[in-house]
Amino acid sequence: MLLVGDVFVQRDDPPSVFKHVGQLLRDGDFTFGNLEGSTADSGAPWSVKETNWKADARQVQALAAAGFDAVTVANNHMLDFGYPALLETIGHLDRLGIRHTGGGRNFAEAHQPAIVEKDGCRIALLGYTSVFIPEWAAGKDHPGLAVMRARTSYEAPSRVFEVPGTPPIVRTRLHEEDREQLTADIKAAREQADIVVCAFHWGVSRGFMKIAEYQTELGRHAIDVGADIVFGHHPHVIQGIEVYRGKAIFYSLGNFTFAQHNLKKGHEAESLIVRCTIADRKIVAVEYLPAEIDGEINPQALDLKAGAHVVEMVAQRSAAFATQFQPNGDAMKLRIHG
Repeated sequence: MLLVGDVFVQRDDPPSVFKHVGQLLRDGDFTFGNLEGSTADSGAPWSVKETNWKADARQVQALAAAGFDAVTVANNHMLDFGYPALLETIGHLDRLGIRHTGGGRNFAEAHQPAIVEKDGCRIALLGYTSVFIPEWAAGKDHPGLAVMRARTSYEAPSRVFEVPGTPPIVRTRLHEEDREQLTADIKAAREQADIVVCAFHWGVSRGFMKIAEYQTELGRHAIDVGADIVFGHHPHVIQGIEVYRGKAIFYSLGNFTFAQHNLKKGHEAESLIVRCTIADRKIVAVEYLPAEIDGEINPQALDLKAGAHVVEMVAQRSAAFATQFQPNGDAMKLRIHG
């Protein structure tokens, strides 16, 4: 099983974006990622947003050519051009046989897992966004996205009177009803599949490196209630990796290929490709391949020598979790048991 981060393609020859990694992705029995924005010819810009973008309908061909089995559509750009663009995107994915989760015609459809089966193993992918406009949350009778809301508060540090101007401590907490909904969704997915994967669009972008409190709360809760692995996206940089109760949480895989890549916003070229070994319908090993996008935003996997800077970056950003890694051929393997 292969997991990648943000994917947004916008070019004349869409499949060419994966020219360096296409075979690798197609060789995966299960290949999942985050489709960061609609691929549609319909819709109009969402008026209250500062930045709206979409890719034309041709761009979905890139996902098909690279062999993606399923994607999450729950993110902060999927509805930039409204519900028509979302629904058109879902239609294109259906036509190409690419499963999807995290958005739909109503609440039930948005929270429905994408189920992929191969060789008797069934995997359920669930996708959610914590980064969204309130009106974008799917309702009982209207389209939208599967969301996980977080509350933000600001706490004065102990030295605020001694050191005027000291920045506040930012606190974030997940809405309790969304915690309960995630519990129900994972339970339902577990009844349909052997392995449950959760994808979360979360955190702070624009080069912000710190993991928000609700990210650890949400990722760990997903594991507590039955998810087998968690992967995140949205910050457009690599964030740390945690092993929690013997399960891996990848807080951000970075940009896999992102047509809106912008160095001025702090976006990084470095990325990760997560590779999981499955045996007896269980994840028995988790590792990552260092990766990087080139000047044309084409992703490429790196060997451990060429990707040494990525390996070091991951080690530093995972240090707070005391995560242990060891080289394993072309990848870095996580110590997930014992």
